[in-house]
Amino acid sequence: MTPQEEVALDEFLTENLHKGYIHPSKSPMASPFFFVDKKDGTLRPCQDYHALNEGTIKNAYPLPLIGDLMDKLRNAKYFTKLDLRSGYNNIRIKEGDQHKAAFKTIRGLFEPTVMFFGLCNSPATFQMFMNDIFRVIITEEAILIYMDDILIFSDNLEDLRRKTNRVLNVLQENDLFLKPEKCVFEVQEVEFLGMIICPNNIHMDPVKLAGIQQWPEPHTVKQLRSFLGFCNFYRHFIPNYSSIAYPLNELTRTNEPWKWNELRTNAFTTLKDLFSSQPALLIPDKNKPFILETDASKVASGAVLYQANSNGDLQPCAPHTTIIWCDHKNLSYFRAARRLTPRQSCWNLFLSQFDISITHKPGKDIPGADSLSRRSDYGTEPDEERTLLPDALFIGKIDVDLHNRIKDAQTTDQLANTILCAKTLNIPSPFKFSLDDWTIDSNLLLFRKHIYIPDNKDLKQQILHLFHDLPSFGHPGIFKTTSLIRQHYWWPGLTIFVKNFINGCAACQQMKINTHPTTPPLTPIPADPSALPFQSVSIDFITDLPLSNSFDSLMVIVDHDSSKGIVLCPCNKTIDALGTALLYHQNVYRRFGLPKRIISDRGPQFASHVFQTLCSHLGIKSKLSTAYHPQTDGQTERANQEIEAYLRIYCGTAPNTWAESIPDLEFSHNIQTHSVTKTSPFNIILGYNPIPIPPAIEPTNLPSLSERLRLLSTIRKEALAAHDLA
Repeated sequence: MTPQEEVALDEFLTENLHKGYIHPSKSPMASPFFFVDKKDGTLRPCQDYHALNEGTIKNAYPLPLIGDLMDKLRNAKYFTKLDLRSGYNNIRIKEGDQHKAAFKTIRGLFEPTVMFFGLCNSPATFQMFMNDIFRVIITEEAILIYMDDILIFSDNLEDLRRKTNRVLNVLQENDLFLKPEKCVFEVQEVEFLGMIICPNNIHMDPVKLAGIQQWPEPHTVKQLRSFLGFCNFYRHFIPNYSSIAYPLNELTRTNEPWKWNELRTNAFTTLKDLFSSQPALLIPDKNKPFILETDASKVASGAVLYQANSNGDLQPCAPHTTIIWCDHKNLSYFRAARRLTPRQSCWNLFLSQFDISITHKPGKDIPGADSLSRRSDYGTEPDEERTLLPDALFIGKIDVDLHNRIKDAQTTDQLANTILCAKTLNIPSPFKFSLDDWTIDSNLLLFRKHIYIPDNKDLKQQILHLFHDLPSFGHPGIFKTTSLIRQHYWWPGLTIFVKNFINGCAACQQMKINTHPTTPPLTPIPADPSALPFQSVSIDFITDLPLSNSFDSLMVIVDHDSSKGIVLCPCNKTIDALGTALLYHQNVYRRFGLPKRIISDRGPQFASHVFQTLCSHLGIKSKLSTAYHPQTDGQTERANQEIEAYLRIYCGTAPNTWAESIPDLEFSHNIQTHSVTKTSPFNIILGYNPIPIPPAIEPTNLPSLSERLRLLSTIRKEALAAHDLA
């Protein structure tokens, strides 16, 4: 620490020990302590609570949106701003949890009794506290509260003083104190949340804009991000900001090479000039009409929102719309059209949610929006598809409101409404499928007993994430994912949608192996058409895995000739023949009995005399595949590839946890439709698929025993026929 910081530390410790805000600690955990500069030149003491915050359950209480707060200032002429003293220190930490927030200094270890800056839940907790004690006043009066800043406003001084007295009384009742040096009373211009507020207008803070013209040209991404961070805070003041800043934002992309050129110099200079001009925003009046200028081209789209000020001149303001000016004349009578195409119907339905009037104006008469969409310097590069966030960053989950969303979407879907209308009026189907294919269950429209999904991309993607990304399914391929979805849902073009989704799945593209390289022909091991589940099995080992729960290998047992199911057993690379036989007995024999045939890859586990003796004793033949070509047993090798891809996807960031994922891995394979049998291993073995997630529609009855037996027999016959065709 610098001498200045040591003095500040001693003052901080002395003051807070005297107040009872901190006391010496013997906590087994401690966070670093440091200072940051405040805008008044003093030092703010801080604790680095990153490690503590990672293990803290987050408080989701929302902070107010600055734009929403500013909208409430319309017609305000006089302002009073109050700033609380000590801020977060007004909230006590629960007894027994104080040691968790202990911090270490050069003077020793201390723990706070009150909330300090740096704790992740401090902002939400303090905002919740302020909203609670001022709940009545917030409801009845015009005041704004953002953390420890309170803004009281009115259109006359008498009313302002009355409100101020009410606020001060609440502060006094709760033993809260103010900083006199940061409070201002009865002014017509005030700084609040980085903005300068005056009657009906909002300006940028000139203190923050000081020196903007002298801002040096950036030479690194870090320097550029610092400049853009400042710009983004005031971006709403600058017309065409996104378009102007686009060349600069390009340089902040991951893996984008640093290339500062004339285009970026012009963008940098233009932004500095625009900020220096200090434009103002009109505080919107919700009782007056708004005008929205719009325009679009192949390069960009743009919009500017206006409202007339007291002089009748149009001035930019925050987003609320009633009148839309655009240079596309067809839109002015679009909503009055009598015959609409399906695509027009979708847009007409969407626009019907808004109380708007569309008025045509030539592009030359709306330069604000037109210039944004037609800047020539952004049309030189070819279109490029970019993935902003890879799919691997998103975790699929079960949405309990999914069916409610489907119901809502069906009510506005053109196809669903046409079907319901035809069924109600008993008229012929206007489509190629029969009306008898459509039914209603639980207020959901079903096509051949599958829930119909309307033309809603978000719904379809949510279902894809559910049946593709969950560990219970393990990122299956196009065929298997489509089969899983078709057990519950249907929509036109399902297969194409699934194909496009999976082709764009980052995890699948990065982690899975290309299974279609050119390879020399090998003779596969013939299947026994009469085999029942796990009567003919192949066994292999995936070795040299990261140590997980004391295991470093995985024994893979595949039902070779019947269901194509797998059983997975974590083990060690040093396992011998007796250990292999014991694992088989514990995990397979107890469910399926003894196999008639075992297929191996001539590994040491199967070549040893002990295992051969065990097979002979049990009456099992040991048939080995072609020497040095384990691909001859292609089913096991393919299963190994799927297993390794699954572990890379779900355990790539924590490789020592793979043993814990084995139950989900085994389940995901056995519930997926196999490309050879055209059904799932579970369906062949059990006669049904276990429930991986809550069913789309609850079954109304259960099949009888005889029906179940007939079903099992039919499934096995169909699987055998499919196997022969394959």
